[in-house]
Amino acid sequence: MDKLQRHPLLQVTEDDVRKAREFYNLDENRISESLEAIGAWFKKQDHLADVYRLMYPDLLERLFLMSRGSVEMTKNKLDKLFTMRGMMPDICLNMTYPEFVELNDWLIYVPLPKLNPADQTRVMMTQVISGKADDWNMLAYMRYSFLVGEFRLHYDYSLGDRYVIDLQNTTFSLVTKLNPIILKKAEILCTEGFGTKIKGIHFLNAPSFVDKLVAIVKQGLRGKVANRLHVHRTYEDFHNEISKEILPKEYGGDGPSCIKLAELWRDTLKTKEAEKIIEINNKLISDETKRMNGKFNEEYFGIPGSFRSLTVD
Repeated sequence: MDKLQRHPLLQVTEDDVRKAREFYNLDENRISESLEAIGAWFKKQDHLADVYRLMYPDLLERLFLMSRGSVEMTKNKLDKLFTMRGMMPDICLNMTYPEFVELNDWLIYVPLPKLNPADQTRVMMTQVISGKADDWNMLAYMRYSFLVGEFRLHYDYSLGDRYVIDLQNTTFSLVTKLNPIILKKAEILCTEGFGTKIKGIHFLNAPSFVDKLVAIVKQGLRGKVANRLHVHRTYEDFHNEISKEILPKEYGGDGPSCIKLAELWRDTLKTKEAEKIIEINNKLISDETKRMNGKFNEEYFGIPGSFRSLTVD
């Protein structure tokens, strides 16, 4: 545990690490041997060699964990991830923190500091700031979520993610601004590229138009993830999924408020450390001109045709 980087906004205890490793039947020796084998393979991939030289060592272990502790699955995910990042620059590349200063005026998006004890997931909270619903920008939201998510990869050690969206301050204009094509691209990159296990998407404080909103969101999600979308009518129902002890106080929990967490994350993402991570992340893409077996087959991860078939009534 001591060799893993830690961050106070992403608390990971020794017990959390133990549980995650036991879930995939991993120990330190197996992890070390597996990472060595993955690294040896990585360096021999001409189209990924520059990525390997740039990557932080801890990042490889996180991606190995997200690949269920499988060497072959990790190789597959690495190839997918760094190829897909290059194919989706609108979602995850060319980022700097100043890009999101305006977003922070209308949105709060923060990971909760403690893991959900029931399933070792990291919970991501979204709030629209009161009176700012008309400023909603789907692409900016997705880009910021990947900025935070890729920063998390250097410190986190979870078995999956849960996304909580508080709809209290939203208006019907949000429905008109949802873009299922952007959502689908983001979900594919998240689950097929990074290997994130999305354990749940939770809507709170549902407005009268929530059914319309849910219908559009489901168009941008594949079946398994769409089936994990929940609309909670009460906080008591919500607490059955996510433990009160890790939730912010405005949701009946014991943790710091989302506003306080947002301030801490803003300060964190302005640091030289974060700036360096973001700068390196912008370069983590495959060089397809050096791929040994020709052009990457897009059908490998199911993108072709999936964007063009969406309709929004």
